[in-house]
Amino acid sequence: MKISLNKTIAALLAASTLSMAAQTASAAELNMWVMADTTQQQQDMKDLLAPYLAKNPSLRVNVTVLNWESAWNKITAAAASGQGPDILELGTTWVSAIASMGALEPLSDQQQNEVGGAKAFFPVLWGTTHRYNDSKIYALPWYLDARGAFYRTDVFKKAGINPKDAFTNWTSFKQAMQKINGMTVDGKKIAALGYPGKNDWNVVHNLAPWIWNAGGDFLSADKMHSAINSPESLQAITYYTSFAAEGLVPAAALEKDATQIESGFFNGQYAVIFSGPWVLRQLNTPKAKGGQMETLAAHNFGIAPYPAGLKGNQSYVSGSDLAIMKSSKNKAEAWKLLSYLTSHDAELTYSKMSSMLPPRLDAAYDPSLMANPNYAALVSVVKNGRHYPSIAAWGPLESVYLKNFGNMFDIVAGVKGKYSAQALKQALDGAAAEANDVLGETN
Repeated sequence: MKISLNKTIAALLAASTLSMAAQTASAAELNMWVMADTTQQQQDMKDLLAPYLAKNPSLRVNVTVLNWESAWNKITAAAASGQGPDILELGTTWVSAIASMGALEPLSDQQQNEVGGAKAFFPVLWGTTHRYNDSKIYALPWYLDARGAFYRTDVFKKAGINPKDAFTNWTSFKQAMQKINGMTVDGKKIAALGYPGKNDWNVVHNLAPWIWNAGGDFLSADKMHSAINSPESLQAITYYTSFAAEGLVPAAALEKDATQIESGFFNGQYAVIFSGPWVLRQLNTPKAKGGQMETLAAHNFGIAPYPAGLKGNQSYVSGSDLAIMKSSKNKAEAWKLLSYLTSHDAELTYSKMSSMLPPRLDAAYDPSLMANPNYAALVSVVKNGRHYPSIAAWGPLESVYLKNFGNMFDIVAGVKGKYSAQALKQALDGAAAEANDVLGETN
């Protein structure tokens, strides 16, 4: 009897040990790198992951928040060493470069189908998930940044201008800005248009829609050469800079960055700015929570697409994607988490946290968001959205263009010679030559 009891206890202990071992074996730990996309990223990620972790109690997710300024160096170092996280956030212009390093795990057709595939997302963002000459998908869209015009409805009304007419094309837009410039509104003069000069990291993004809408581009069709000095690109940049040259953009604005220009719109300095969804959120958020809801601008604004050039009215669209690193030891768990983060509910939640737009169509057009007419207006811009070419060399290319476009604003401001189309052409020729050197090294 005693022997039988001992055998029973031993059997129970063995079973318990096996059960604990099985639980330990089934437990998984994932490391994830994301950028500081929200005002409280660490807490927001905790809240975003909470529903998923509640259903997967054996899973642990360690989130590291990177600053955008230092993220590129850290991610490329991880890609080169193979010592990175399981899942990482990548700016949409970064996917091609990191994929070209062999650091990202391709997503199978089955995995893509599980999240709805290309048809579930805005095409412009799906195009960022792979290299332009590679059909393999390396990431999934997470959030979307779309740019449009934010304008003061009360100013346009006082000037007797129909906004729909004003934003029809380049000619009507220039005429509207000329009529509005210098008007007195709420006791002070308002400038027609505000945009930053060389001290802003958005310079390339700010110019892109105008270049595209003139029929210009950054690269040739075969992606082998720079096209920034084409007649179409010159026409666009001459038109864009003419607003500053003619005083429709105050000279002081050219010394500011995007945040300062947006602040100027909130404070009634400019009737029109071109910006993204974070401005919409600020205009809908009380000052007590860091927003601008109580301002005159917040009660009198609308959103419009870019005025059409000779070749269309495209908008600059970008955002972030999520990818699994090839070095991950937990690819199955990483995929499950990635599919959750790019689901309707998670993207809708993250959009409200980050102020960006969801790239999933079912989330972007969710009734809870579309109830806001200004949000609906901004989403409508995406159908004509365009992204930069998905090539590995885009990072260094953008740096070249950023520097040279900055030099052009010195020409506009009269710091470097006299402003003229010829002076701009020389600057663009210099930009193209430097860009071709970069392309020659990478092609």
